[in-house]
Amino acid sequence: MKAYCLLVSLILVASASPLLGADRPPNVLIFLMDDMGYGDVNALNSEGAGFATPNLDALVAKGVTFTQAHSSASVCAPTRYALLTGNHVYRGRLPGGTWSHFDGSQILPGQQTIADQLRDAGYTTAFFGKGHLGSTFRRKDDKLAKNFRDADLSQRFRDGPRDHGFDYSLTLPAGIQAEPYAFFQNDRLTRWNNERMAWESFENDTEARQYFRTEKRGKKKSVYAMDNWSTETVGPLLMRDALGFIDRHVTVKGKERPFYIHYCSQAGHSPYAPPVAFNPDDPMNTTELTAPGAVAIAGQTVNKRTDMILEADVALGLFIDKLTDLGILEETLILFTSDNGVAVGPSSTWSNPSYRDVKDDIPYGGDRLEVSPQDPQRIHRNGQGVADDGSPLRGEKGFVYEGGHRIPFIVRWDNGIPANHMVRDQLIGLHDVFATIATIAGAKIDGDQAHDSYDFSKVWQAPAAKHPLVRTSLFIQSNRPWEQNNKKVNNTWAAYQATQASDSLDLWKGVLEANIRQADGKARANGVELFHLTKDPSESNSLSDTSRLKAIERQFRTQSNQPRTAP
Repeated sequence: MKAYCLLVSLILVASASPLLGADRPPNVLIFLMDDMGYGDVNALNSEGAGFATPNLDALVAKGVTFTQAHSSASVCAPTRYALLTGNHVYRGRLPGGTWSHFDGSQILPGQQTIADQLRDAGYTTAFFGKGHLGSTFRRKDDKLAKNFRDADLSQRFRDGPRDHGFDYSLTLPAGIQAEPYAFFQNDRLTRWNNERMAWESFENDTEARQYFRTEKRGKKKSVYAMDNWSTETVGPLLMRDALGFIDRHVTVKGKERPFYIHYCSQAGHSPYAPPVAFNPDDPMNTTELTAPGAVAIAGQTVNKRTDMILEADVALGLFIDKLTDLGILEETLILFTSDNGVAVGPSSTWSNPSYRDVKDDIPYGGDRLEVSPQDPQRIHRNGQGVADDGSPLRGEKGFVYEGGHRIPFIVRWDNGIPANHMVRDQLIGLHDVFATIATIAGAKIDGDQAHDSYDFSKVWQAPAAKHPLVRTSLFIQSNRPWEQNNKKVNNTWAAYQATQASDSLDLWKGVLEANIRQADGKARANGVELFHLTKDPSESNSLSDTSRLKAIERQFRTQSNQPRTAP
């Protein structure tokens, strides 16, 4: 096998000259979790959390936490597009997001990502982990491939991170839950050589197929996977590569050149396969706890899902340690968040299952409970989160209700953001990260970009000040029909109206059956439920205020049809 160890240093050397001026913008690290709930952070659910998250709790203490932060959708692919582009998902190629590897990119030609913006502003940019943004593979004759059997596996695939602003990438196109069970470095299929401790790509398609081949995995009889793939090694391999990128960046570019890392952790998503030992120094060794650098993960919390949350907490701590050792922690902005609400998990039940989801016939309601199979006294309560008054949020991943998209949103930047603040009087969505980071980085957003992204930089940097509402409305997509609609025709959207009330929000939420056609952008919306979240954070009492619900419908239709909603 001919090895091509892709040297990131060459990429770094080829980048533009260092930024001018004494005060440079911060490094940016976005740590995006997969299927992690608001209540999976101990500091945000101290009464119910059944395990410790010490590094996340320290991040809360050192930074700013938004208590009313929402993913852009209640499932991953739409949110990942919205976070990177500042657009609602229907402004991309498909109104529900792109999930396939052979249908093209969700990001349309001409749409820029945060990485495009920051690279133009002088940053070196890198992407690690799950993509789920679509892609294009080619055959040997350069025509479009229909599947992996048809593709030339030695070629770089198109519409990956390298085509959307990232100088370097190590990606999992579908994460850990679906094929291909393999890594792609700089959008080329790659294989980890554990003897050389390096990634190796392939000289030709024939060589690649010796290692990347079909096999039975789970219930599927035929999926494409790399011969040495295991779910337990994904986290350590991603972490090793990301830490190595930071080392190389500082060595080649120095501390004055800012970097942007978009780190999409696999942790939190099924299949739940936490390593016994998490060890980026020896990433394929997931069993030996006595090895130098190994941290115990499997069996340390309530269940395998929460073990993976612990794995992410450990990974965050390793990032902090690396930045500290290199003397650049204070000038690095760290955003920790999740792509949607909490996943169902391997053993979750509900204390008051008074609701029933029509899509999967799931009864739920009240407190969400995850009980350890080994120790029934060990319980993780309300991973989906609780309101300020301790009331459990309704629903979980995929739902239009709060548990489907209320997420942890913690920002730390020692040189630019005060420590230990909770922002309770602002409503923010993940698509707002684009405009906020661009402002902090000194990048200028063109008028035809980031249509739905609002700039929260002043709130981030002065959270204790009294700011006017940055958002008076927010719209979040669900991938489920309304629970009482057995026809299962339309998705639902959460539509918020906010006003300021003292030091908090007065928050109303409409549940809309909506259908937005990407072709013309026209929104068709029908309000079916209305909640006054300020008084009813658990969404237990739908109100019959027809005039308010109609007003929310009109606002949704109007803003959905606008080419740009941000000021």
